[in-house]
Amino acid sequence: MSRRRVASNVRVKFWFEDGEGRAFFGRGIADLLRAIDKYKSIALACRRIGMSYRYALHRISIAEERSGRKLVDRFRGGRAKGGAHLTQQGRLLLERYLEAERVLDKLAESI
Repeated sequence: MSRRRVASNVRVKFWFEDGEGRAFFGRGIADLLRAIDKYKSIALACRRIGMSYRYALHRISIAEERSGRKLVDRFRGGRAKGGAHLTQQGRLLLERYLEAERVLDKLAESI
């Protein structure tokens, strides 16, 4: 008797929650933080990933409030030109999320 592997499309979705069970960090905020890290600007990151600037600020605010960590440092525009970069806590949270995602994707592939 031979075994045949059946192809399946198993997908895993996950997010980080605060102590009250409220989601604060998932794929959307991870994509946003990666873009901010790459482009050093919230506005440019939003244009590149197709997210409204206002929504991005809202998501950052929620993630910072619920995680209890400052994730993004922002610098106002003007002569010195504005910009943004991830804080050390923001970078660490992003790295942990991406690593967990890689592990879960590998697990899903093996199913």
